[in-house]
Amino acid sequence: MAHTTIPVNVITGFLGSGKSTLLNALVNMAGLADTAVIVNEFGEIGIDHQLISSAIDQMVLLENGCVCCEVRGDLVDTLELMDERVAAGTIPPFARVILETTGLADPAPILHTLMIEPRLAGRYHLGRVAATVDAVNGRESIASYAEARKQIAVADIVLVTKTDLARPGEVAALATAIGLVNPRAPRIEVTNGALTMEIARALAGEDGGDIASQISRDVANLDDSHEHGHEHEHDHAAEHTGGIETAAIILDRPIAWSAFTAWIDAVTSLRGPDLLRLKGLVHVTGRKGPVVVHAVQHVVHQPVELANWPDDDTRTRVVCITRNIPPASLTRALEAFTRVPEMS
Repeated sequence: MAHTTIPVNVITGFLGSGKSTLLNALVNMAGLADTAVIVNEFGEIGIDHQLISSAIDQMVLLENGCVCCEVRGDLVDTLELMDERVAAGTIPPFARVILETTGLADPAPILHTLMIEPRLAGRYHLGRVAATVDAVNGRESIASYAEARKQIAVADIVLVTKTDLARPGEVAALATAIGLVNPRAPRIEVTNGALTMEIARALAGEDGGDIASQISRDVANLDDSHEHGHEHEHDHAAEHTGGIETAAIILDRPIAWSAFTAWIDAVTSLRGPDLLRLKGLVHVTGRKGPVVVHAVQHVVHQPVELANWPDDDTRTRVVCITRNIPPASLTRALEAFTRVPEMS
C-alpha cells in the first residue's frame, strides 16, 4: 500500500524488557535521523525520556508525550503539536514517528487512535508494531501478566532482548512461549542492545515490505494446522497464553464484499474485546486487486483496495489474533455468510 502519510511505529513491551535501550539504538542510527520520538511516561515523575539520548542531530524528542490508554486524546494533541512546530520551523520535518509505550500499556487504544482518529487522517497512519521481550524474565511475564501476552499478540515483530544475560536454554524456551502467543511474527534476537541497520529498518517499517506482502508472510508463518481454520487441539496451549491464539482463514473463491462486511461486523459486535487484531487480503468478487482490511477489537479501519496482488496467490487470507475464540468458529461463520444470497 503506497502511503503519502507519515507512519507511526509503536514499540511496546513489558516492564524492563529494554524498550528505552532499543529506542536509543534506533534513533542514533544515521539512516533514521529524520525520526520523531514520543515517550509514554507513567506516573507523575517522568524518567523514561531522560534515558533516551537527546543530543542527536535532526532528531525530535518530545519528552512528555503521554499516550496513556485512559487519555488517548493526548496522543492526537502531541502529533498535532509536532505538525505546528514543523510549520513554525522550530523542529525539522520528520519522515516517521516512533512511539514507546509504558510497560503496563494495553496497545489496543493506541492502535485504535491511529486507525480511526479523524484529526490524524491524511497526515498519519499506523505503521509497524514491535514488542520487546526480556530473555531472562520473559517467560514469567507471559505466564503471569495479561498485558505482556497482549503486547506480544498484536506485534508485527518480536524483539528478544538481553540474550547475553540469559542462561543456556532460556532463549529457546522463551521462543516456544512467544510462538504459542504469536506464531506469525518474526523473532529477532538482540545481544547487548546492539542493532544492525537491517533490523532497525524492519522495526521502523523501512524494510520495503508493503502491507499486502506482510499479510502474505504472516499466513506463510502459521502452522498448517492453523492455516485453514480446522479444529485442532489447543487447550494445552491456551493454558499458557491466556486463551490467545493466532490463525489464518483462507478462502479459495472470491466472495461478495457484503458477505465479508456482515461477517466482520458480527465478529466485532459480538466478540470485539476478544478480537485482538485482524489483518487480511480479501478477494472481492469483480475486483482485480485485493481489499486490505484491518481491525483491532471492535474498531475496523477504512478498507483500502489495491491495484494488484502482491504475488500469484489470489485467495482471501485473513490473519486473526483472538482470545478465547476457537479459530475454526471464525472460519465457519465467514463461510456461512458467503453462502447467504446478497441482499438486493
